[in-house]
Amino acid sequence: MAQRKAPPSGKTSSGRTSSGGGAARPGTPKVSPAKAGAGTRPPNRKPGKSIVNQKQTPWGLIWTTVAVVVFAAVVVVAVVVTHKSGSGSTSSTAGGQTVNAADPYRQPELAAAKQISGLTYRVEGQHNHVTGSITYDSSPPVGGNHNGFWADCTGTVYPKAIANENAVHMLEHGAVWITYNPTTLSAAELTKLKTYVSGVNMLALSPYPNLKTPISLQSWGYQLFVDSAGDPRIAQFIATLKLNKKTTPEYGASCSNPGFKQNPSTFGHPSNG
Repeated sequence: MAQRKAPPSGKTSSGRTSSGGGAARPGTPKVSPAKAGAGTRPPNRKPGKSIVNQKQTPWGLIWTTVAVVVFAAVVVVAVVVTHKSGSGSTSSTAGGQTVNAADPYRQPELAAAKQISGLTYRVEGQHNHVTGSITYDSSPPVGGNHNGFWADCTGTVYPKAIANENAVHMLEHGAVWITYNPTTLSAAELTKLKTYVSGVNMLALSPYPNLKTPISLQSWGYQLFVDSAGDPRIAQFIATLKLNKKTTPEYGASCSNPGFKQNPSTFGHPSNG
C-alpha cells in the first residue's frame, strides 16, 4: 500500500496552522491578544447628558409668583393706609371735634338730628365699665364711662331719681332717657310725659334733681331741653334717636334688666347688680 505523506510541520491535516511553535509568516507583525481589534473599534465614550432629562429652573413661574405676591402686598398696604387716613372721619358740631364714622362711639352728628331745633351733640368716646360715682361733662349725662349694670329701659317709669352711672349704660344700648324736674313740672304735664314712655321699649323716665328746665331728653351723645310736655320736638327726638343704628354704640343689646327694675339705684349711688 502507498504511504500517506506527513503534513508539513506546523500544519494539521486540515491545513490550519497549529498553535504550536510553528514559525510566523515572514513580514506579518505580531499583535498581542490584548491589543487585538484596537484599530477597528471606536474608543468607548461616556454617554452625553440628555437635554430632555435635565431639570430646568422654571423662571417664568417664579417671576409670575413674585409679581402676584408684590401686587397683593401693595393692595393690602393701600387699603390699610386708606382706612387709617380718613375712612369716614368728619367734623362734628361738638366743638369742632374730629370723629370717625368707623368708631361707634365717635360718630359724626346725624343729619336728621341737626333738624331738631335746640338739640346739642357731643362726642362721647369713653365707654369703660367702672364702679363708684363718676363726674360727667353734662347734666344729665349723655355718655361716657358707666356702671356695668344698666338701668331697665323697657318703657320704665321710675318714681325716684336713678344713678347717672346706670342710666348712661342704657343710653349705650340705644335708649332715650327722659328726665324731668319734679319741682317745676306740673302733675298734668308729668301725666302727659308718661304717655310717651310707659310700656314702650327703649324708653325710660325718671325725675332729675336740679334740672335746669322742666324736661330734658338724652340719647348717646345727644341732648334736648324743653319746657313743656306738649313740645313736638319730644316726639321728633324719640323718633330720630331711639335705637338708631347710626347712633347706638351697642346696637342690638337688650334694654331689659328685671333686677334693676325691681331694685333701682338711687341718685349718687350706682347699683352694681
